[in-house]
Amino acid sequence: MAQAQESHLESFARFEEGAAGSDPGWLRSIRRSAMARFSELGFPTTHDEDWRFTNVAPIAETPFGLARDGGVELTSRELDRLRVPGFASIRLVFVNGRYEPMLSRQGPLPAGVKVGSLAVELAAGPGWLEEHLARYADYRNDAFSALNTAFIEDGALVRIPARTVLEEPIYLLHVSAPGSGPAVMHPRNLIVAGDETQATVVEDYVSLDGEVHFSNVVTEVVVGENSVLGHYRIERESEQAFHVSTLRVEQGRASAIASHSLLLGGALVRNNVHPVLAGEGSDCLINGLFMGAGQQHLDNYMKVEHAGPHCT
Repeated sequence: MAQAQESHLESFARFEEGAAGSDPGWLRSIRRSAMARFSELGFPTTHDEDWRFTNVAPIAETPFGLARDGGVELTSRELDRLRVPGFASIRLVFVNGRYEPMLSRQGPLPAGVKVGSLAVELAAGPGWLEEHLARYADYRNDAFSALNTAFIEDGALVRIPARTVLEEPIYLLHVSAPGSGPAVMHPRNLIVAGDETQATVVEDYVSLDGEVHFSNVVTEVVVGENSVLGHYRIERESEQAFHVSTLRVEQGRASAIASHSLLLGGALVRNNVHPVLAGEGSDCLINGLFMGAGQQHLDNYMKVEHAGPHCT
């Protein structure tokens, strides 16, 4: 395990060197703090209460390298084969965790709605990102969230201004194309829905080939007051895939979120759903379906915090 953990530390040193000067200071500080925490925590074992039913040794003992950037070209035919049909209007495509604008569609969108790449938004340097990014997922106590946070680079960014209703769902297609050697990708998604909004977001994770790879995903969601959000996560990667996903939701007063998880693929899959009902009268619905076969291990884990009064 120590050797594989060391490979992540070495990858981080190279990653940070490559990002030097291109990322804001506050994010650089968070990345370093997260990697230091991952180094302290190490990977969880079945002796940890939250992980007693899932042995992550196959992940912890594999020396993953960061998935390659570029060199992977999807044809429209391949994309049609991979995607779920019916989501034609608003579609973001990511390959190995990085945004592919030529394969994506961003409209038409209501005024003020922002749907696109986290990396592009970080490069633009808006102050509002600092308020939300890495402020909800608990990287101080969860090794996988810490590892993802250390490697924050790209993922889906969705920002919906107050009093906006999105009629069409937002479809986020994440394609893993690891190539030679075990590869890891760390998609980071941020969804911020303002007060009195309504929207649906679908996350879909697929594999282009059957090579060993590890998708370590964190999605942070903010649901404003009197807002309604539907969130769907579909995991249908290859039989050689490892997948750990964390959905962390922060809910405002009288807000409602419906979370639906569908786990189909992967050799070892862990799906964490963690809503915090912070506002009075907020409501959370959690549904899930998993259909495994053979030696697949599919684990759904839920933690619901009733931080505000009169929540359900």
